[in-house]
Amino acid sequence: MGTRLTKEDIAYTNHNFWWYYIITYRGFDDEKELNLDDVIQSLVDAEKVVPNFVPWYSAFCPKDDADDDGRFEHPNFISGDLGGISFAIEFHSWQTVFYINDIYIGNQGGHFEVWFLTVQELLAFDKYDDLFLLLLPMVGVEEHEREQMERLVCEKLKAIVMFAGHEAYIAKCITNGLMMEGSFAQMEGVGITSGQNHCVRNVEKYPQYKDGVVVLNTALRDFLGKSRA
Repeated sequence: MGTRLTKEDIAYTNHNFWWYYIITYRGFDDEKELNLDDVIQSLVDAEKVVPNFVPWYSAFCPKDDADDDGRFEHPNFISGDLGGISFAIEFHSWQTVFYINDIYIGNQGGHFEVWFLTVQELLAFDKYDDLFLLLLPMVGVEEHEREQMERLVCEKLKAIVMFAGHEAYIAKCITNGLMMEGSFAQMEGVGITSGQNHCVRNVEKYPQYKDGVVVLNTALRDFLGKSRA
């Protein structure tokens, strides 16, 4: 097994981790035609806030241990049991892979599969420390939810000091990358689905994921119900 990250490893004061994690989000500034990593690097002086990032990253994702696809046999990971539902996030050289109840829900990388969680499902996970920003790459935002998501992300970013003064702009760029074409829908016998490309919940285009989606839809429905109780 790889190393299970501790609360200290992913604390907001660990700028190396959050620099690495957030610049891999799919965000962008559509007006300036900049990807999120370029946006952040133009706003934040990396030499000041993460001066030892290169050696930290080399230890966190040692390239000599990765296979040709950038995957580790024993990756660093975050996991937790939230009572009726569990999550795990694996960190590989070229991608971050996400699971709920040990079922694959997507990855953030070159061959990304994202837009799995609804905003309401993400908010149910928000009751637990740091999970909002950790699971954020897996959320799909419908157009009517754009302003709400920008506000939510902005508030979360305020906990990370290196982004001070830039939270609203970065939140807007992040939200751009979360927007869906269309919306989630209910399918009889399946539950929540999506017509979005590169989304595991698009069971018509990716039928290999259907059985897992059916199981997760039930688990997420129950989890969402408990969070509202």
